[in-house]
Amino acid sequence: MLQADEREKLERGFAEGEASQRLEGLELGEPYWSVKARILAGEITFDQGLEEIAAYHRSRALAVA
Repeated sequence: MLQADEREKLERGFAEGEASQRLEGLELGEPYWSVKARILAGEITFDQGLEEIAAYHRSRALAVA
């Protein structure tokens, strides 16, 4: 379980990143929202979430290549 201040910090960071993506005209897919929810629930760490998202994009890139 995340401490309230840690969760708040993560939520602010996610909001800033999401706003940046929208400004660029990009859409965040289901893998992002799922990983974000798991991070905020304290199920996985931020670093683990980053790795999951990176692995997802690597597998998608390989499928296209």
